[in-house]
Amino acid sequence: MRKTLLALVLVIVLVGLVVGACAAPSAPATTTETPATTTEKPATTTSSGPVTLIEANWCPAQMPPPMDWDPFDYTLNAWMDTVEMESDGQITFDRYPMETLVKVQDTWDAVKLGICDIGVYNECVYPGLMPSIVALRMPGIFENGAQSCLVRQKLFDEGYYGHEWDDVKVLWMESNAPWDICCRDKQVKTLDDLRGLKIACVGGPEIPLLEALGAIPVGMSPMDFYLALERGTVDAAWQDINGHIAFKLWEAAPYSTRLKKNSNACMCVIMNKDKYESLSPDQKQVIDKNSGTLWSAMQGQRFNYNYNKSVAFLDENSKAPVYVLPPEEQAKWTEKTAVVIEETLAGLEAEGVPAHEMYARAQELAEYYKLLGF
Repeated sequence: MRKTLLALVLVIVLVGLVVGACAAPSAPATTTETPATTTEKPATTTSSGPVTLIEANWCPAQMPPPMDWDPFDYTLNAWMDTVEMESDGQITFDRYPMETLVKVQDTWDAVKLGICDIGVYNECVYPGLMPSIVALRMPGIFENGAQSCLVRQKLFDEGYYGHEWDDVKVLWMESNAPWDICCRDKQVKTLDDLRGLKIACVGGPEIPLLEALGAIPVGMSPMDFYLALERGTVDAAWQDINGHIAFKLWEAAPYSTRLKKNSNACMCVIMNKDKYESLSPDQKQVIDKNSGTLWSAMQGQRFNYNYNKSVAFLDENSKAPVYVLPPEEQAKWTEKTAVVIEETLAGLEAEGVPAHEMYARAQELAEYYKLLGF
């Protein structure tokens, strides 16, 4: 694994993917006397010794039996191990996986307010918080998780939606693989097979997309997909095949179909800004060195690796091998969702988001990273 990561680092450096982020200019000083009732935050104290950072995430700590694969937070733990090593123990972590400290829906506020220092933000549970990245929830861009991670990171570095993250420090952007479909009672092989099915989804932009395909979307948390499938309150779930395994959906819905360039959601590893500013220059240097494209690429490759293992497992152990939607059927899906994509992008443009430019740039970058082997 270490050789793989080192090779990946070398590739990224050689092709010049790592983009240095430009620091925002400081606000101009003011000579106006501050009144006694000021709400201005006190100056952050800089660390003069070792620090322990509190990390909290919602990711499954281990893939369920019988797989016993690397956990979903594998890359995050590798990152913390690297920071601890490269800081010579000046930075250590208290680690709280699987919502043991903070629930997924509370992560943004927990990091922002300093309840924890580092967390994994999941766009799906914060509708409306990040309007710009909704453009990247549309189908037609990504073929796999690595492309999605790298493109989202690159667009962040290029400033397309960085202003929406001003309340936290972004360590790196990441994303799951494009969503697939798992079904209780039949394999979805055509657009007609989808018609009338009640499909569990995370909600948001997926609702009009599924409606355009003739399905009946049922918005809920991914944590509730399994129970809904088991009870039969939904017929299928809209979730990438890694999720079919991680949340054991394949047990209740054993028929999986792979969809090309489908929608997916953004995730991001974030840090409390005040805690970052309190670090010593040497500690900050370690954090900065281990932020951005490098770790985005590592997480994306990890998602791809687990995705391929998930497909192989389902091919062997589920009721039917994973079905890949053929080009002629994929073309029908693309045609049906085109109107929704355009309406969504136009709506974002009305809110001041350069959605069409973002969508086109994302497609361009996805092809570029594909040429690099991602």
